Amino acid sequence: MSRWLRLLCVAFTAWTGAAEADTYIILSLVGDHVTVVSESGQTGSRFDQNKYEVMPLSEPVLDDFAVRVADATIAKVRPDATVITLRAGDPALYALRDSWLDSETIEVKALVSLITKQFPPSPDTHLLLITPYRAEIELRTAHDYRGSGKVAGLGFYLNGWTRFRRSDNQESARGFLGIFANFQLVLINLQTNAIEAHERIVVGTTEAAARAADRTPWNALTSQQKSRVLEFLMKREIERALPGMLSSRRP
Repeated sequence: MSRWLRLLCVAFTAWTGAAEADTYIILSLVGDHVTVVSESGQTGSRFDQNKYEVMPLSEPVLDDFAVRVADATIAKVRPDATVITLRAGDPALYALRDSWLDSETIEVKALVSLITKQFPPSPDTHLLLITPYRAEIELRTAHDYRGSGKVAGLGFYLNGWTRFRRSDNQESARGFLGIFANFQLVLINLQTNAIEAHERIVVGTTEAAARAADRTPWNALTSQQKSRVLEFLMKREIERALPGMLSSRRP
């Protein structure tokens, strides 16, 4: 069964059901904003000279999407499990998330404390956390990878001078739009605070500026198409990585 709950708001929805084997609480903190990276075009410097613009999203549509995909994946792998889906509602959660961006480890104690105050855990209760991961940009093309600089989470990458061909008709123009998803899946035992599985995901794709009528990289895709590509990348990687994470818990 699956229920939407509002996390860390004035009012809480109580978990009244008896604890069942394999209970998963899903929380996504990756989709409150997207980052637009504009490549500097300068070479020969050891420093990242790209421009980074954070664009907050007014609605948690990407977080909701990630949670739905994870919920559906758990239902396939653990059909008898209980799933509780959460939506973040407190800036403190995002402050915790940001503190993990430049660390190879995730300090989960504070987060687990917040969760378990509302959901006293049984031995088989786990939190599936979906959160940004800062990594070098890897934008796949038909032949290689493009992009430079480190970034966390979801977003877009603009290059305005590299000659790039459309994949469908081979028309070329200068520039391309990259779409990236750098995030991680963390499976946490809420009784022991142990991280039982951890998958870091760094993916991206490209679209030629030649697709746009005005030949500008940003217009290579419409707003709706940009969202669909982000969702495609998240869905593909969650469905790929999560079954193995769940299976690693036990033979």
